[in-house]
Amino acid sequence: MAENGGTLSLGAWTQRVFVTLLLGVLFLGVWALRDILMMTFLAIILAIVLHLPVQYLQKLGLHRGLSIFLAMTGVLVLIAVLLVLIVPVLVVQVRALLDDLPELINDAQAAYDEQAAQREWLPDIDWEHITEGDVSDFLIEQGSKLSRSVFPFLSGVGGAITSVVFVFFITVFFITEPVSYLEALLTLFPRGYRPRALEILEQLAGMLQRWFIGQLISMTMSGILIMLVTGLILRLPNAAALGVISGLMEFVPNFGSIIAVIPAVIIALAKDPLLVPFTILAYLVTQQVQSNLVMPRIMARQIQIPAASILVAQIISAALFGFLGLLLALPLAIVVVVLVREVYVHDVLNARPARVLTLRRPDGREIRKVTADVYRPEALSPGQAALARASGRDPFSVERGEIVEIITPPSPAWEQASRNQQAVWVAVLALAAVQGIALVRSLLGGDRR
Repeated sequence: MAENGGTLSLGAWTQRVFVTLLLGVLFLGVWALRDILMMTFLAIILAIVLHLPVQYLQKLGLHRGLSIFLAMTGVLVLIAVLLVLIVPVLVVQVRALLDDLPELINDAQAAYDEQAAQREWLPDIDWEHITEGDVSDFLIEQGSKLSRSVFPFLSGVGGAITSVVFVFFITVFFITEPVSYLEALLTLFPRGYRPRALEILEQLAGMLQRWFIGQLISMTMSGILIMLVTGLILRLPNAAALGVISGLMEFVPNFGSIIAVIPAVIIALAKDPLLVPFTILAYLVTQQVQSNLVMPRIMARQIQIPAASILVAQIISAALFGFLGLLLALPLAIVVVVLVREVYVHDVLNARPARVLTLRRPDGREIRKVTADVYRPEALSPGQAALARASGRDPFSVERGEIVEIITPPSPAWEQASRNQQAVWVAVLALAAVQGIALVRSLLGGDRR
């Protein structure tokens, strides 16, 4: 078939079909490896956060290798101290909570049934049908489902330990030679766009650092507040366990606070039903203090994402990546928002974010006006504007001819890192292709059966 009048030749048609099939197989392979990619994303976040103490120690004059060793040792010592101080008390209280929880749930069910019998407006609940059997068996089953959903491709305690070790070593690799990985990544971009790509990656790193540190502070404060309120004011048992649960659930926006209040309500309902509204009120007040007073000040410089967007991102991430996607929904949303804003809005459209202004005309009528400001001079490319900003100059005050791209001579270390990174990319693509082919074969085999 000659390519004439819009008709493709046989070679061109075959090439397009081959490229389409290859992209499909690679997509299926990446989809099969999505859990590993999510853990790699978690390792990247941890490496970015650990870069802060390493950078600080380097500014004090220490060698980078010694700075990394001291930073990693400090983190491990801090975790060990927290475990020694918290775990003994936590184990006792969590064990007591797990031992008493089935009985507390049964007492809560009985208390609710008694109230429902006295008040007609309360609905009757078939507890046996909801839990499908004994409460203890139901709780154990749900806990095992939750642990499998965190690491879907591995199961059991050994699988979880393997996943933690995997994240730890990937984090160490990233923090040991970050420049090598950064240079290899920038090599994939066109030469004129590399300064702009570096600028975007630095913005992402800074935002992820502030998000992680803000989350740690928020989790700590939430756990302490809940422990004090439930233990000292409401006099509920297992206050330390409730505080730890609340602190951990604070890592998951929106859904975490709902999950954290469930065990507290069960304990309060079993102890005294009158404590239930006060328990819910305590959690609501704590959440409002965290959301409106503490977090805005902690994350004042972080990117502002609307609450509805965070909720949608959590639902999509949970549907695609499971429980780990739910945990990392906010950093994923930050990455997506920054890339859309910087790459599409700023670079492709050459526009600043739109703002709708309300103006009043001389006749008294209100009108809406949308801003249409450019992000950089039309004469400059995104990379040239990034170079101007990196040198401390306003891109609107320079001419195109004044911008000179800085090209460093290649070094043996850089070339070796680039070759290693290319080998890693080839291995990842090959593994993705193999996973995709295996998935297609399993689907075809399933259809034949």
